[in-house]
Amino acid sequence: MKKTPNQEILSLDIMRYKTNKLPASLALLGIVFSCLYFCLLYGYKTPFFSMWKIGISVMLTLLLLLVTFLSSEGIKAYKKNYAIVLLVLAVMQIIRMFGLPFEALKHDSGLAASDVHALEIRYFGVDLSSGASYAILVIWLAASAACLIAAAVIGYINCIRLEKFRKKIDNGEMVVEDVMMQMDADDKAVAAVNSNIQVQSQNIDDAETVAQITDDGSASEEEEK
Repeated sequence: MKKTPNQEILSLDIMRYKTNKLPASLALLGIVFSCLYFCLLYGYKTPFFSMWKIGISVMLTLLLLLVTFLSSEGIKAYKKNYAIVLLVLAVMQIIRMFGLPFEALKHDSGLAASDVHALEIRYFGVDLSSGASYAILVIWLAASAACLIAAAVIGYINCIRLEKFRKKIDNGEMVVEDVMMQMDADDKAVAAVNSNIQVQSQNIDDAETVAQITDDGSASEEEEK
């Protein structure tokens, strides 16, 4: 249902006293998917994943998790610049799809079936091939990127809406108290109209009842005659 202009103003006024919760929650959900990627990637024990490769990946992941958390707190406080940071983080998650996991997939594609594959792993009791394992890694990264993009877009839109609303209040173009008084007056007017309609409807019903009783009485008198 579309909001009236006054309802939209009231909704914006409520935003001044609430946090930008939805985009912040989406950013945190992006962290969850990133952790799922982290747990799977660092479960591989094959020689392909050397110590220095894993070390760099670990530091990068921890840095991304930290920046994502800080960005979620920033966008939660209606700081629109953090929307840009979230978009950059989303792009980095997409780039990571073609990083270490993709290199491991290319490595495995050149091996015989009997060789030790870098991406083969037992995941939640299921033995995964290199392709299936890479697909799951990509899914976690894509889900994380999608959450971060949604958080950035929704958060930025909310920040701009609230920023414009605050400017109107500061410039004296809008007085929330007047809007609320107008909404109260409109509600009372609607209530009065509904009350009149109910009274008229009741009067019509009463008139119809009286007419029916009169007709029944006339019919009874004619039958007696």
